[in-house]
Amino acid sequence: MNREDAYYFMIMLASGLDEEYNAWLDKHLETEEPLSDITYELSLCGSDVNKAVSCLKNYRAGESVDERTVSERLRLFLKNAYDSNRFGKKEIVAYMHRFSEVVGDPCDFEIAVWGDMYYMDDYYALAEDGVISWKKFDSMFFAFLNEGIEMDRKNFWDNM
Repeated sequence: MNREDAYYFMIMLASGLDEEYNAWLDKHLETEEPLSDITYELSLCGSDVNKAVSCLKNYRAGESVDERTVSERLRLFLKNAYDSNRFGKKEIVAYMHRFSEVVGDPCDFEIAVWGDMYYMDDYYALAEDGVISWKKFDSMFFAFLNEGIEMDRKNFWDNM
């Protein structure tokens, strides 16, 4: 497991999504000979998600992580979930918000994509309330979800 994997799974688990993590852990428990330290430690966590999150957090502590790689992986997970009808727009937006909250405070985000995920929930609410059009929201939402195109918050209110 590399640090990006640990960060990705930590965010997923802390957001209530455990299927990918469980599949990863099961695969590594079956195929690693001998078990790596992190796989062994995670196996001791059992079904305690909080322990697993803590273990993953400790594993990546003090090490640099390529946040763009992790955020891209999360975006692709959400894109796949949307494309397969596993989640609708509302759920996708809610998970984006959860992911960014796990990462930290919006004022401290290292890269813009975390802010895009964080604020997408607000834009969804604005569309629900009729403050912005669904067309404008969908344009932003799908550009981000499908292509990873960051929002242009500076010019957001133009051309409504």
